Order: sequence, then C-alpha cells, then structure tokens
Amino acid sequence: MNVLSATINQMLVLFIFMALGYFLNYFKVLPLNTSMVVSRLETNVLVPCLVFNTFYKYCTVENMNEKWVYIVYGTVIMIVSIVIGVLLSKLFSKDNYLRKIYTYSFAVANFSFMGNAVVLGIFGEDVLFDYMIFTLPLCLYVYSFGTASLIPKKDNESTKFSLRVFLNPICISMLLGGVAGITGLPIPKFLVTAVSSAGACMSPLAMILTGFIVANFSLKKLLRVKRIYLASVLRLIILPLIFVLVLKLIGTDDSIVMLTLCATAMPLGLNTVVFPAAYDGDTTPGASMALISHVMSIMTIPVMFAIFI
Repeated sequence: MNVLSATINQMLVLFIFMALGYFLNYFKVLPLNTSMVVSRLETNVLVPCLVFNTFYKYCTVENMNEKWVYIVYGTVIMIVSIVIGVLLSKLFSKDNYLRKIYTYSFAVANFSFMGNAVVLGIFGEDVLFDYMIFTLPLCLYVYSFGTASLIPKKDNESTKFSLRVFLNPICISMLLGGVAGITGLPIPKFLVTAVSSAGACMSPLAMILTGFIVANFSLKKLLRVKRIYLASVLRLIILPLIFVLVLKLIGTDDSIVMLTLCATAMPLGLNTVVFPAAYDGDTTPGASMALISHVMSIMTIPVMFAIFI
C-alpha cells in the first residue's frame, strides 16, 4: 500500500504540471514559441544547476570510499543498458536521429524526477542517498553522451564525433560540481541555496514543457503510435525484469537489486522532449513516449515494486 500510495501521489504531481502545460497552450495563454524559450532555459540554466548541485553534494571522497560498490554496479547497469538500447533502436526505426532517441529511451529511464521522488516517498532519505550514488554513472552518461546525442544536427553539419559537443553548460556544471565536491571547496551558503532552488525548478518546468508540446499535436495521433506502446512495455517491464532476475540469479545483495529496480522501472525520460525542443528538433516521438509511458507506469511501478521489493 505504501508503494501504491507513493507512486500514485507522484503521478498526480506529474500530471498536474503536464495538464497545466497542456491547457496553457490549448487556451493560448502563452505564445507558441514558449516551448523553445523554456527548453533553452532548462538546458542552459536549470539543468546545469541541478547537475552541479547533485555532484557537489554526492561526489565526495568519503562517499566514493564507502559507496564504491554502488558506483560499480551502476556503471555495469548503465553500459549494458546502452548496448541494449543500441540494439533495440535498430528494430524500431531506420531513421538515424530516431534511432538515437530510442537508444536514449531504452538506456535511460526517468530515474531522476520520478525515481528520486518514488524512492524518497517509499524508503526515506537514507535510501535516496544510496540511490543518488548508484545513479551517478547514469547522470554522467545523461549529461554528456546522452544529451549530446539528442541535439539534432543540421544537414550540412558533420556527423563525426567531436569533443566540442561536450563544451556545454551541462557538462561544464557536472565537471565543476564534481571537482567542488571531491575537493570540499567552500561555497557561500546563499550561492548553494540559489543553485539548489534553480535546480528544483527543472522538473516542474520539464512537466509543463511536456504538456505544452503535447498540446501541439492531436492526442489521437500520439496515442496511435503502436511502437511506443511496445517501447513502453520494454522500458517499464521487460528490461527491469531482466536486470532484477539476473542480479538475483548471481546472488547480488538485495539493496543493489532494489536500487537497480528503482532506476530501471521508471517511465521513458523527458529529455527526448526537452532537448529536441531546445534545438528545433522533432518533438513528436518524445511527446508520444512521455504521454504513453507515464500513463502506463501508474500501474506497472506499483506492481513491479510489490513483486520484487
């Protein structure tokens, strides 16, 4: 019942913000270019603040010494998830950019906003701390290779890999936050509070942005994409089930199994909406994924948790 209650409460919060964004667009309360403005605010200010705050808090020498096993398992789960994502994406689309979206979606669930809130509501702050350490490798991937892959390239742009794609506010904030955390660099309290407050705005605005973008499309059109239902089932049920069963089979500690389930059983992430919108990319696949997978997760998350935790 605790799992069910915490999940439903979080989903209600999610849909309140998504509904707000939807109706702000539907009733023309905000101009149509709002999605681009908010997306760039997210990618250039709010997400970097969230990243810096997370790495500043948790990238400490003490945590690395005590929780290194969580980082190891988190890294393995991340690598396997990326490989699976690359393989599955080839079955879902022939378009190169759509494959990147599917790769990202299969490799990364909404482990941050949804995951953090569910873990905190069910298990408390102590487990949330372990969860944040466990998902640090995922954060590293998301805010470097992951988000870089979601930035649409123009026809005349080179498709070759370049380190320049990582010279962005998110990667820079991750580096600065990690260095500040490990070295124990003293930062004025008012500045830490300001950065933390800005980071806290990221998730609600991401929900509003998602709803705002969804309102640009016919709901029937978004709900008709059959492949998204299959992708959602894979993301919400099949992939976490595989990870949990394999870990249990090799005798992994129950705490790591629980953290793995929390990180992998969340719905499809929202960056597939936020980043394409910020760079004038196609947001239709991301909007469809967000809508369908988050609705389905109302039932799948409580069931998965009830079975394995």
